[in-house]
Amino acid sequence: MIFKEKTISLKNGETCVLRSPEVEDAEVMLDYLRKTTAETDYLLRYPEEVTMTIEDEINYINHVREAPRGVMICAFIGNKLVGNTHLMPVGEVYKISHRATFGIAVLKEAWNLGLGSTLITEILKVAGEAGFELVELEVAGPNHKAIELYKKFGFKIYGTREKGFKFKDGTYCDEHLMLKRIR
Repeated sequence: MIFKEKTISLKNGETCVLRSPEVEDAEVMLDYLRKTTAETDYLLRYPEEVTMTIEDEINYINHVREAPRGVMICAFIGNKLVGNTHLMPVGEVYKISHRATFGIAVLKEAWNLGLGSTLITEILKVAGEAGFELVELEVAGPNHKAIELYKKFGFKIYGTREKGFKFKDGTYCDEHLMLKRIR
């Protein structure tokens, strides 16, 4: 699904464009993924695990753009990708077709500008329009700032995966499962 482009103003007065990624954004998307994974331990991979090729990323962008109920929204300040969110069905078989998964990341330089809230607002609108009833996410237990943001939007913790994340130094952290009812 393609997100209809939208221009917003951030808390610092900068203009930000929200839009679906295009195939020409593939290299920028991979660079952004490497940067965001280097800035926090709370994303699923380490920067060196971003091993997709530009062709792989182009294929993924096309897959999401063609998905009838999946969407990716990228946030650009000027030509710089600073945030991204995606929503995908858990599955298309009837028994789980009412559920979607959601993920989000924002570059550290764009933290505290209201971008996370804006992206969540937009993705939840899309979820409702696409007919989803439940939106699910997983979040690292120590990521208190993200958990509070999700709670602000009505997400609730419904379970905890003990030792859900394992870090390179051999330590672990729990991962919370969160859910928001759309209808």
